[in-house]
Amino acid sequence: MKTTYITWHYTTHGVAYLKHILSCFFKKGHTPQNLHFDELNQMELNTVFDTPQEQEGFVFDKVIYLIAPQKSFDKLSSRRFSYKKNIVHDETIIDLGLSHIYDEITSNDDLCYNLSEELRFVKEKYPDKYDAFKKSIWKNIQHYPVLEQLKWLKEHSNFNNVYKDKLEIIELDVNDLRDEKHIANKVNAWLKNKSKELKGAENIINVSLGSNETQVVWHILAEAEQLPPNTRFIKTYDDKSSDKEKRFKPFSIKEIPTNLITSIGDGFSLFSETKSPSRKLVDKKMEVFLKSGFSILLLGERGIGKSHIAEKAKSTLTNQNNLIQANCASFDNDNTAEAELFGYSKGAFTGSLPGGKNGLIEEANKGVLFLDEIHHLSKLVQAKLMKALQTDRDNKMSIRKMGDSKETKVECRLIFATNKTIKELRQLLLPDFYDRIVQHVVNIPALRETKEDRMADWEKIWKGLKFPGAYNIPQDDNLNKWIKTLDLPGNYRDLQKIAMYYNAYLNFDEETRTMLNEKTPFSYSKKEFTKYHTVNTELEHEKYNFNTKQTTQEMKADYFFELQKWAVDKFKGRKNAIEHFKSKGDTVTDNTFNKWKNKYSLK
Repeated sequence: MKTTYITWHYTTHGVAYLKHILSCFFKKGHTPQNLHFDELNQMELNTVFDTPQEQEGFVFDKVIYLIAPQKSFDKLSSRRFSYKKNIVHDETIIDLGLSHIYDEITSNDDLCYNLSEELRFVKEKYPDKYDAFKKSIWKNIQHYPVLEQLKWLKEHSNFNNVYKDKLEIIELDVNDLRDEKHIANKVNAWLKNKSKELKGAENIINVSLGSNETQVVWHILAEAEQLPPNTRFIKTYDDKSSDKEKRFKPFSIKEIPTNLITSIGDGFSLFSETKSPSRKLVDKKMEVFLKSGFSILLLGERGIGKSHIAEKAKSTLTNQNNLIQANCASFDNDNTAEAELFGYSKGAFTGSLPGGKNGLIEEANKGVLFLDEIHHLSKLVQAKLMKALQTDRDNKMSIRKMGDSKETKVECRLIFATNKTIKELRQLLLPDFYDRIVQHVVNIPALRETKEDRMADWEKIWKGLKFPGAYNIPQDDNLNKWIKTLDLPGNYRDLQKIAMYYNAYLNFDEETRTMLNEKTPFSYSKKEFTKYHTVNTELEHEKYNFNTKQTTQEMKADYFFELQKWAVDKFKGRKNAIEHFKSKGDTVTDNTFNKWKNKYSLK
């Protein structure tokens, strides 16, 4: 599977930061299951691409760099004007004897931030310092206009030693990087045009760059299922407390969930202080089932915290080493699913890692394996997994990697999860596989069924988000009354969104509040939540192009054409779509889809 790295331009760090992040991946040699790198030194990473032939490093197949017009970035920050003399006092610049050169350049508006003119000036006036100056530009590149930065990256840095012809620059017509809806519309339109290409790749999106609003948009699009499958989120951040005199702090790369709500620690827990009988039953069942050693199936709607319950289960099993999680919906085909679950040996297939790879089941040895959205596995993969899940007298499973004849013994606890009903699950799973995973079942109630805990849930969500500024839980009667009335189809995720909007308003200055025409954090939260996250949200609403000149037969043909497109996309393939319709009692076949696609009714 090809790999794609996607990021917004960031005014604070600039394109050198992009190069350093890619250099980190290059040094690691692959994209691990859990991305987390700390204490990354930018001075060291800056030289990694000097001699890439000395290491067989990991290289993304494509890097997509999102930019906006320069005036949009200038609205975000004036750092490039107010900080331009900082480079003069940089310790390395002083040691290289370049301080006076940078002082001259930053004092001359005709030279400053014009890359070609700066290089010409230094080459003519200080030829002995030209090479040192050229190598030092990365330390100041973040202040240049974005197009000048990209010119440096492609023409004057070591970037092309590794990423020549792999960089795609996308300029989106975003004139306001503080307008979430405007950004969402532009990004969503671009994603639709790119959907075919991105669906076939593993996409790693750095959500922490751009603006606060671009970060929000990535999460909105993820929750609305607008991002391609096989998308992973990372964030990058530096340690501000490290060596305060140092301009370039060590930074970290960390993977975060695409469904952010599942990462909120205090927002979910086994329900020790609940008033809800159905939640108390969850506690009691989990306590008993965890002691049994048999597999557990969690049933619950999206956003109800199934992943966190698995994490709590792992911490309860003190003798278990680790928790390995996988979302079965992320496997785009059977080969990918098999490779991820069982692993593969050296040379198992074209494009495999040189040394092979352990599968998720083996990684979970002596720990807990949590497979979410289990219903997305094809019946072929179910059959293979069914065989592996059969245990011997010692309660150990036997797995075989792709391309290997040797079996490996694995012992782990199994937790499965789905947002389907038992009736739907019976239709989607092989009978034997269904029997294997449906041993102990825990039904997790939706938030609309536990309204007696609503305010306690709200408080946990607010505290769990740990907003900067340590705002106390809002004492807002209007807000509380409104929250109590909501059905919250997104469950905890919906509460999180309300908290995010409320906190955002508290951080707006008076001018922003006036421009928004919102007088209270409650009114702003209600408006934003209603606009983006209720049944009225039209983020992906398909509108058919019917018109008065069409016959009903032509309209029906158009409708079924759109239906087959929607079904193939929704269920990740025609075969899965047909199985879905059959589970509903419909007699839909492959031939039916061909007729819909070719508008056979009009012929």
